Parts: sequence; C-alpha cells; structure tokens
Amino acid sequence: MKPLQLQEAKQQFSAVAEKAARGDPQIVTKHGKPFVVIVNVADWEKTQPRKRTILEMLRSCPVPSDELDLTRSKELPRDIEL
Repeated sequence: MKPLQLQEAKQQFSAVAEKAARGDPQIVTKHGKPFVVIVNVADWEKTQPRKRTILEMLRSCPVPSDELDLTRSKELPRDIEL
C-alpha cells in the first residue's frame, strides 16, 4: 500500500474508494505526513465500541446492587435569590 498525496487521492477518488472497499486501506498524506486512512465500512465498524443498553451497563457494575445506597435525601432544596 503506497501512500497517496491528498491531491492524487482527490483526482483518483473512485479508484481509491474501490481499493478501500475491497479491504485494502488507503493512506492519504498532506504535506508529506499521514493525514487520513480510507477503509471499508466493515473494518471501520469493527473499531467502534459496541453500544450497550442501560440494563447491560447496570448489570456490569462492579459494585453489587445491594451495596448501593439508593435512598432519597429528605432534605429540602436550598433557597436562592432570583
């Protein structure tokens, strides 16, 4: 995989996108330094964290639920001047 300059990538975008879609990530440089990597959607999705439901998050809590203090405070709200 040979890095492409940004201008080259713009001119050949369809070909660059096709290579990336086939599983060959494309590195694009700007001013001689790596700028972006173009990858196919399946590879990109593998790098994204899986979204969990609130129930899954609560079940994975390291503190047992019977040790959590879930009582509501009986204090009244504080007074503020408006």
